[in-house]
Amino acid sequence: LPKQNATMNIVGAAAFFVVSVPVSALNGVDDNRNGTLALAEIQAHNRDIQRQFEARFHVSSDGVPGQAVLSWVLSPTSDGTPTEDDYVVVMHRANFAQAPANPVLETDLFGTGPGESQMTVTATQGKTTEVAILEAGASKHTFFRGKLVTFVDFVRIGVEHIWSGMDHLLFLLTVLVVGGGWRYWLGIVTSFTVAHSITLALSALNVVRIPAGTIEPGIAASIVVMALANLWLMRGGSPRSVAGRVAIVFGCGLLHGFGFAASIGAMAVDTGNRLATLAGFNVGIEIGQFLFVGALGLLAGILARTGRIRLDHRAPQLASVVAVGLGLVLLVQRIGAT
Repeated sequence: LPKQNATMNIVGAAAFFVVSVPVSALNGVDDNRNGTLALAEIQAHNRDIQRQFEARFHVSSDGVPGQAVLSWVLSPTSDGTPTEDDYVVVMHRANFAQAPANPVLETDLFGTGPGESQMTVTATQGKTTEVAILEAGASKHTFFRGKLVTFVDFVRIGVEHIWSGMDHLLFLLTVLVVGGGWRYWLGIVTSFTVAHSITLALSALNVVRIPAGTIEPGIAASIVVMALANLWLMRGGSPRSVAGRVAIVFGCGLLHGFGFAASIGAMAVDTGNRLATLAGFNVGIEIGQFLFVGALGLLAGILARTGRIRLDHRAPQLASVVAVGLGLVLLVQRIGAT
């Protein structure tokens, strides 16, 4: 089972789980404090890991907790090769008096390492599949509530994603910093929206897939390209060719759409509510973008009216130079990580 993932399979009145638990989320089991567990450490602390898991991983139905029947701790390595891993796999079973219609899952088994603040849970009951992302502050989810609730949940996730994605916001800022009025801003954002919506849908529906190791450096490169386009196209403080900028933004938006699809992984593919998932996530991204654009416009208006800053051609030129530098840093980091 990959890191930060869990599966829940409801069969009759029983819930079966396979859960990856980061070592950094557990207390007193990492003897040498190196952030990983060898097989000997797993064996020595097996019962302690079970107790911690059962105390911090809860499933209930109609307010009644499931009865823990089994918790079995395993190394994520299945071929017998001695390794040390930064997470363990727990197989767990909980029983209910009757089949749970809307099981509620809650846990705080999140780690402190990179990428360990979330857990993606794939739940199955008969022919119905649903995927939820649990994280600190949103560590509880009720499954199988229907398409509308799924849509609303992923609107929230989309808004959070765009506001937490420095690369996407930096790209938008680089695009919009040259000014041009609300019609120009609306045209640019619409171009970006249409483009990333196309590739988000194609990728999430498994029509076209591009590895994240290619997409992430490409997104960083798009920031550099857009900032350089600012410096090349701006003459006298205004874009030289609006049509050319829209075309560049559209091309970059196609790339960003693959990045959005990678962020939700298999959710739009595996879940029975995949269309609700995809639509909600995309709507959330658009809401997040327009909130950002609105905040940027409001800030620019306030600064211009108060005279605190002079918004002439030097401001977008300076911002573009900074964006080139930040984009290059991201590009080098992401190439080095692949």
